[in-house]
Amino acid sequence: MKVKIWRILKLQYNLQSYLNSVQMSGRKHLLVEGKYDKQLFRIFLNAFISHIKVDIDIAENLSDPAILGGNCQKVEKVTEIINSKEYASRFVGFVDREYREFDLEAVADKLGCHNQILRLVWSRGHSIENYFLDYHIIHESLLGLSSVECFDKAIKDFANCFEKAIRIACALGLTGFEMGNSEMIRKCIHPDLFNIQNSEIILQIELWKDFLKERKVTEEEVLKAVNSFQSWIGKLTDVSFETVRWLCDGHSGIRMVWTVYYRCVFVNTSENPKNEANKIYKVPEDTRFQALASWLVRKAKAKQSVYPYEVLNLLEGDLC
Repeated sequence: MKVKIWRILKLQYNLQSYLNSVQMSGRKHLLVEGKYDKQLFRIFLNAFISHIKVDIDIAENLSDPAILGGNCQKVEKVTEIINSKEYASRFVGFVDREYREFDLEAVADKLGCHNQILRLVWSRGHSIENYFLDYHIIHESLLGLSSVECFDKAIKDFANCFEKAIRIACALGLTGFEMGNSEMIRKCIHPDLFNIQNSEIILQIELWKDFLKERKVTEEEVLKAVNSFQSWIGKLTDVSFETVRWLCDGHSGIRMVWTVYYRCVFVNTSENPKNEANKIYKVPEDTRFQALASWLVRKAKAKQSVYPYEVLNLLEGDLC
């Protein structure tokens, strides 16, 4: 028991101890927000710059009263401090962009690229999952993850639904942001609330209302959520998919991918459709993320996908 406690405590550090460790280690350090960011960059570093030793640190392990806010703010504060240090060249910070530098009024991307501020890099889109919102990456991942009998039919329907599905996820993400409760809205991305009609994914509004009410959401908040969603989905109709892909709340986007695939399997299975469709959820979330990340890196190596090149470049990798 003592050994386990020691291991847990060892993972926690305050601001000064972390700065000291970066200064004294002599190695390069990449500070990211959470475990999935670390999982993705571990694959990228191995694929692109395996000859350089890089420690990938997680901000959620950093606890200090001098830093207020969440993991994004921790990374940004640490990077701001290190920018002026003599060892800054051995450090890079990477954070989620979220909705920064998106014009939500005009529904436009004011950047159109990664934002680099000295040793800090923002993700290209809302969060790290947005890199996966490419049909080809998801198709190849599902090919390896899914063992359903109706895969050919299901993936055909999935292809037809894909762009509309990401638009719905984007609208739901913006609804959550507008209401100040993104997590509640993300939980609404559930297979039981969607249906496929004429090869198109549909959010069943009445079922969604009931879903929210069952979770003690007030009538006023339910109406606000529905009105917000309908307003956003209308605005997104004529917005390019390229913009929608990066604007979409990445967490919502990936939840939508599994939800839509579930529905595609369900409607194409004649016997025990629920059991067959549930197979995708029986694959551990970490395994699904690893599959997406691995295919993203393959596409990036082939120069067929957007990826956080700026991070690797700052870490002085040979990307040729």
